[in-house]
Amino acid sequence: MKQGFAVFAVAGLLVLSACSRSNEFKKDQEVYQEPQSYYNKATQGKSPTQRLESMGQPKKRVFVFDFWNDTPVKQKEAGPFAADELRRGLFATQRLILPTDLRSAFGTEDFVQGDRVKVAQLIREGRRMGVAVLVIGRVTKIIFRQRGDDIGVIRQKQSFAAVDVEVKMFDVAAGREIMAFGKSGETSSNSLQAFGGSKDDNQEFRVEMTKLALRNAIVLAVPEVIKGVEKMNWSGRVAKVASNKVYVNAGKASGLVLGDILKVLSQGDDIYDPATGAYLGRTQGQLKGTLEVVDFIGTDGAVTEMHTGGNFQEGDTVQLY
Repeated sequence: MKQGFAVFAVAGLLVLSACSRSNEFKKDQEVYQEPQSYYNKATQGKSPTQRLESMGQPKKRVFVFDFWNDTPVKQKEAGPFAADELRRGLFATQRLILPTDLRSAFGTEDFVQGDRVKVAQLIREGRRMGVAVLVIGRVTKIIFRQRGDDIGVIRQKQSFAAVDVEVKMFDVAAGREIMAFGKSGETSSNSLQAFGGSKDDNQEFRVEMTKLALRNAIVLAVPEVIKGVEKMNWSGRVAKVASNKVYVNAGKASGLVLGDILKVLSQGDDIYDPATGAYLGRTQGQLKGTLEVVDFIGTDGAVTEMHTGGNFQEGDTVQLY
């Protein structure tokens, strides 16, 4: 009887062990199965090397200019508020780098002339700051409406605010626009009005309502900006050449790892339409050679050694090989 009980107990332990191992094995497999998310839907149907290339892109440096309130509703806070909301939303994704030490004396309005963007001037500012992506935006419409009861000592009143925003993104290395889109946002508020007086009638309340509508519009804009950034190939710049060491303006924070091989290209040429003088973009530079990441410096810099080629110069473009 005792022998039979022992056999049963051992069998039970084996079953439990098998179940335990099965569960652990399942967990291990789930680790290696990339979850279906916003970021990897576009990688379906690609080879393993293509998937890794798209997943392994370092983070890109992005600068968002203050938006332009291009409406008759003169609220000075509207443009900067919209830009701050976009910066905050992009930072929260942890998918890119928003350098906190960068400043520009310009806003979106400075780069717009009529219906055209002064791309050449915009790209020059982006190169000066050493970023990969520039974002400009306009608040194109602000609407504020109210409705409520016309009679009674205590009256119910509803207030509504709606906004339209337009966003444009530019690839600094290529010198061209990569995406443009528009989003809308709205908000509402209910209140009780006594004897004809209400806080809903003052300017401060309208400003707050506009900000809430802008926030709702920007929430919708964040995924679009991320999508545009993710489609771009990463690039950095040679910051300094010292003997056999080449320093690059991207490092750990950007996502580079030791052993990464970088190809180095010349800066390329700006192309203008000879008839109109309009800026068309920048050509891709010539391949000069490759570098290998051997160390990191500062918060986001890399030390590389010459791998192949040579004659590297400050300002040369670097990309993942």
